[in-house]
Amino acid sequence: MRAKTATASFRLDETALNALQEDAKKQNISVNTLINQLILTYANYDRPMKRFHMVKVAGSTFRHILQAAKNETIIEAGRLAGSDGPKASILAKSGELTPENALIYLKTMGNYSALFEYSEMIHGGKVSVTLTHDFGPKGSLFLQEYVRSIFEPIGGQLKFQGDENAVLFEIE
Repeated sequence: MRAKTATASFRLDETALNALQEDAKKQNISVNTLINQLILTYANYDRPMKRFHMVKVAGSTFRHILQAAKNETIIEAGRLAGSDGPKASILAKSGELTPENALIYLKTMGNYSALFEYSEMIHGGKVSVTLTHDFGPKGSLFLQEYVRSIFEPIGGQLKFQGDENAVLFEIE
């Protein structure tokens, strides 16, 4: 099912329009499609995340922070990061903490946060999720604890696998 569309007219700063036209051309899409993607990012991610005082940092900066930390600290950071913000976000958006809503949250993070790429497969009544990232082994450690903390209050039993650039988990 296609999303409903509406027509709107905006006045843009000329510099902003030039940047949009340049990026749309590089991506081989229309300016309209690019603007829609940007507005969806704002509506689905940036706007709700303002409540949590989200900080945007370069991936390389996050990787450097992880590399400088001890594994125990990364585990604790992942656990803390996964236990408060995601729960509040899931409840605010859907009103209920369920495995399905937790997966929707992770999908949204994958689509908009640039922390990881989300992919899933369903087989034999189980959902297998892969979170691919560029943060090395310590990034996998952080994400594994982050995901574990999201699912812990729901009671979802997860089986983890991973390597230095991906975290894989399975949930029934």
